[in-house]
Amino acid sequence: MKTALIFGGAPCRGEKQPVPPEADLVICADAGLRLAAAMGIQPDAAVGDFDTLGMIPTGVAVELFPPEKDDTDMMLAVKYGLAQGCDRFVIYGGLGGRLDHFMANLQMLSFLAERGAQGVLVDENHWMTLQSGGTTVCYPRREGMVFSLFAIHRACEGVTIRGVKYPLENGVLTAAFPLGVSNSITAQQAEVTVEKGDLLVMYARDVQ
Repeated sequence: MKTALIFGGAPCRGEKQPVPPEADLVICADAGLRLAAAMGIQPDAAVGDFDTLGMIPTGVAVELFPPEKDDTDMMLAVKYGLAQGCDRFVIYGGLGGRLDHFMANLQMLSFLAERGAQGVLVDENHWMTLQSGGTTVCYPRREGMVFSLFAIHRACEGVTIRGVKYPLENGVLTAAFPLGVSNSITAQQAEVTVEKGDLLVMYARDVQ
């Protein structure tokens, strides 16, 4: 897989973020330039209208867009990465801040899945991705984090969860009832199968 590392502008402290993976391409969406700088990472490109940043950046390849547009700056960054052949996107600065942008970023995971790509939203307290129907994926145990599964659309069918405190065999998760919330991985990894539907996979840490 060709990995893109994307930085968005949601408020978060750079020193608190998990160490980013090796990436083939680093893209900043508008004020994501601040987060990348705080984490000591030099981007390859910056995209957006830069209304939040308040200036047009220099020293990096820039794709400038007008504020009146259909795409969020984060979506523009994702589309830029897709155009460069990336099929895995690890996204920092996409959680927290405004709830509407958070919801847009969840929808962006579906946008990527429909194009055969994987998106991961990450910060110091969360890790989330989308698992498409017809797949089995193993997820490692992460100390201090609960493990939750949600039907992001209407329903997920044929859901089997093994290696967890509350297993499930060939069950159904619906968007109207959070049956999969707050599980615990008891083995070295959880094995998750979903036969039909898009499953939101989330790790979360209790924040005191």
